[in-house]
Amino acid sequence: MSEAQWKEFSDNHFKKWSPLPLSDDNFFKDKVCLDAGCGSGRAVRSLLLAGAKKVCGVDMGVGCVRNTTGRNKDFADRIEIKHASVLEIPYPDATFDFVHCDGVLHHTTNPEQGFKELVRVLKPGGDIVMAVYGRGGLMNFAIYASRIFKDIIPMGLTFKILKALSDNPVTWYAVLDCMYVPIRENYYAWEIKKWFEQAGLSDITRMDSTWGPYAYGPWMKGEGYVKFLAKKPLE
Repeated sequence: MSEAQWKEFSDNHFKKWSPLPLSDDNFFKDKVCLDAGCGSGRAVRSLLLAGAKKVCGVDMGVGCVRNTTGRNKDFADRIEIKHASVLEIPYPDATFDFVHCDGVLHHTTNPEQGFKELVRVLKPGGDIVMAVYGRGGLMNFAIYASRIFKDIIPMGLTFKILKALSDNPVTWYAVLDCMYVPIRENYYAWEIKKWFEQAGLSDITRMDSTWGPYAYGPWMKGEGYVKFLAKKPLE
């Protein structure tokens, strides 16, 4: 993804792709937020631009930590990015007003433990958004069939083929993320909703996506992208 594409996505992430209350102009104002599994730092920047007081990020990738920090250097006094796992978030209980974990837990060795960590660091009265890949559909069948070849076809060769066929870096990312990641779990929406309920969260709402591979479609895309918003009740 080019710097221009990265910036366009980052600057419009919550405004363009999220329903109320996340797209409200004042929702993030003066909040301390966590992006768990911050990747290239797109959501970190989006939270900062939306008015967050401070944004912390954790990621297992050293390169991700470096890129997120570098790309958001204009907000250096409002960010804190750590090299750490979402399974052991290095912050005390009830630290954050808002916790965001988008497309991360399904790549970990213990997604449920990761979810418990997200809830642990969320303040009572705070909001959480968490998303994972959904189950079902022909697309997921094709993805898992392709993963049979990930140890046979080098990733570099696949990348060269993709570049020859398409100039869209989002397509490259989608294919490589589906095919070559070591772990890729999928879930039904009811499974994830149960996690939220068992954690004692309230106002649990599924955030449906209408964009491309993330959209719901029982035959082709199955559950689509399973993304929920909820609140941690006041004690």
